Amino acid sequence: MKKKKVAIFTFTCDEGCSIYLIEIFNKKLMGWLEKMELAYFLSMADKRDDESIFDIVLVEGAITTFRDLKEIKEVRKRSKILIGMGNCAITGMPTCQRNNFNEKQLDEIEKDLKRFDFLPKCQSIKEVVKLDDEIPGCPIDEQKFIEVFEKYL
Repeated sequence: MKKKKVAIFTFTCDEGCSIYLIEIFNKKLMGWLEKMELAYFLSMADKRDDESIFDIVLVEGAITTFRDLKEIKEVRKRSKILIGMGNCAITGMPTCQRNNFNEKQLDEIEKDLKRFDFLPKCQSIKEVVKLDDEIPGCPIDEQKFIEVFEKYL
């Protein structure tokens, strides 16, 4: 049986889902490694595979910069299954709170938005590309993660 190539990408967020995912991996990874190859996960290794097609990709965070926008579109092209992990990926919140800022608050952060090449509006990953499945939560729920992940593994 060919192992599934799995990647995990993080966009703008507090990375709580990735941190929690490491806790899930502490319990489940050894068994899963019989069925998968962890091709990319920045929280565990800094080597990045920029050419492969991935069988399963988990994404967390929200799309806040032009760089994020370009990268998530490329990740989608290289993903057979793309799963949104956490509320930021699915709804944009709480990361996209600046979309609700009043004019005064936006004026206060305007220089930083331009300096770091932020998009005019923060977006959930789901607003930018098609997700094949979702794992809600902030952070994700362990049992829901296992259920969804094992469905594709």
